Amino acid sequence: MRNRRNIPRCLSVAAFCSLALSGLQSCAFLGPRTLSQGRPAYNDAIVATNSEQELAMIVRMRYGLATSQLAVSSITANVRFKAVLGAQVGFGPDENYEGNLIPFSGGVTYDENPTISYVPVQGEEHIRRLMSPIPLALLVPLLNSGAETAQILTLLVSRLNGIPNPNFLAAEASPDDRFARLAALLDELSLADKLEIVESVGTKELYQFWIHDYAPAYRTQVQQFVNLLGIRGVVAEGEDISLALVAAVRPPTDRSVAIQPRSVIDLGIIASATVDVPEEDRSEGLTLEHPKLGLAGEYIKIRRAKERPKRAAAATRFRGWWYYIAGDDRKSKMYFRTFGALMSAQIAAAVKGASTAPVLTVPVSR
Repeated sequence: MRNRRNIPRCLSVAAFCSLALSGLQSCAFLGPRTLSQGRPAYNDAIVATNSEQELAMIVRMRYGLATSQLAVSSITANVRFKAVLGAQVGFGPDENYEGNLIPFSGGVTYDENPTISYVPVQGEEHIRRLMSPIPLALLVPLLNSGAETAQILTLLVSRLNGIPNPNFLAAEASPDDRFARLAALLDELSLADKLEIVESVGTKELYQFWIHDYAPAYRTQVQQFVNLLGIRGVVAEGEDISLALVAAVRPPTDRSVAIQPRSVIDLGIIASATVDVPEEDRSEGLTLEHPKLGLAGEYIKIRRAKERPKRAAAATRFRGWWYYIAGDDRKSKMYFRTFGALMSAQIAAAVKGASTAPVLTVPVSR
């Protein structure tokens, strides 16, 4: 009789061992699950902190303060898995514990201990890249993106074939209407797929404007575009038009377009001039004052509030205020997104080009 009573207990032990094996095997399935949950979280944190760091840089520039940045060079996430197994075994007569015990239980837990490495962005290479004109290799893809080409041109280009688009204007001056009209025509023709910037083949110029398939619907716009650029001897009669695009002050030939891109630091200075600083800080001389903004200044506004805005695209705290890009401000978000992308590209190039760079490694445990 006693042997028969021990049979359920033997089965419980067997089941317990089976659960132990299945618990250990489940570790293989938790790996992909951890990756799917952890990677987006790390990526979201990097994007958010990069935005906060870049916005803080702009605000500090308005106050004439020094700025610095840390680039995330690596994230190492060590995950430790542990199987947790348990069993409850009764002693004595069955009626003492029957129905009150869970014969066996199990599960898998894990601990994540990330190590984050930062590289201080500094040195001659970093300064040179931030203050140098944006390379055409970065500018051209942005202009060819097909989205808000007029705004991209206005933000990133300070002069096109002699037509100025300055960062700031004299007190009584007004923006040059020709540049605004050029930007509008470029946007219209690009959206209609009649104009694009392509790589040159067999010439020393790397890029060229290629205007094609425009007649008869866009013949007038193409002629206006060519005339505004000051290109002589070109008549829009339906044939393809190619104009070399060169980074220069003046066009080297009659059928070329000289372009002067802004630098990343130019974009930061323009943005800093739009920061809504407290009047008491201005009256005490704590902030830098700028001349009247040019066309690019119309595309960004950095606001402030006492409490952290709930729907801000980016926000940073400075001197008791929250400075932010409003979530419903499409133009400002586009400006800040472009600034961040170019900043990231220049930082990556500067860090890669630096011979030696100190690394700050921070272990994080939980």
